[in-house]
Amino acid sequence: MPVATPKQYEAMIDAAQKGNYAYPAVNITSITTINAALKAFADAKSDGIIQVSTGGGQFASGLNVADAAFGAIVLAEATHILAEKYDVLVALHTDHCHPEKVDGFLKPLLEASRKRIAEGKGPLFQSHMFDGSVVDLKENLEISKGLLKECADLGIILEVEAGCVGGEEDGHDTSGLPAEKLYTTPEDMLEVYEQLQPIGRFLFAATFGNVHGAYKPGAVQLKPTILRDGQKAVTDKHGADALMDLVFHGGSGSDL
Repeated sequence: MPVATPKQYEAMIDAAQKGNYAYPAVNITSITTINAALKAFADAKSDGIIQVSTGGGQFASGLNVADAAFGAIVLAEATHILAEKYDVLVALHTDHCHPEKVDGFLKPLLEASRKRIAEGKGPLFQSHMFDGSVVDLKENLEISKGLLKECADLGIILEVEAGCVGGEEDGHDTSGLPAEKLYTTPEDMLEVYEQLQPIGRFLFAATFGNVHGAYKPGAVQLKPTILRDGQKAVTDKHGADALMDLVFHGGSGSDL
């Protein structure tokens, strides 16, 4: 079936929130990996999310081009075509985009969606991630608000992150950060909600010690109560319907 429309994607997220489950988001880099992800979703009879990282986009564009945004557009267009052959609903998303890559990656993808909409089609991607966790929360939210406004105007959801996911992924290494940087606070979660909710729909990657990569067993300390406490801080102040849509990155880093 076709890639999810913005309304269908929102309904997917609403269903997960109500049903207390999550969708896997599978990174793809080629036609082969797109088909692998689609087949896995179809075999599991599960809807899901297919996503492209900056590194995946650059890889897909070819060595001579090495353009992450161009490669991401190629992969997304291919997914739109291939998804028609599968009886599951998938949404397209982009993975971590740090501040220095916004102009070269995220902005061209928003422009590609703008062009598609002008042609009477839906947006190319249904959501994008801006990872501003490398800057302070104030700057993170200032950039996020501008991007969320652009996304909301196109019917696209923005994912944001406060607190850093540890480890290394796609050439971005946070393994040397102090431990406290790996944990989002309830105060951060409340601030994110109050700054972004009036602008448009967003997803929030709150960190609770989760990391990318593999580490010695027991080296990572997960504190999922952070998520509970942050959600409570938001709903206590803004009502039961103010639950945020949360995203988890990485894992515990070990098999423990």
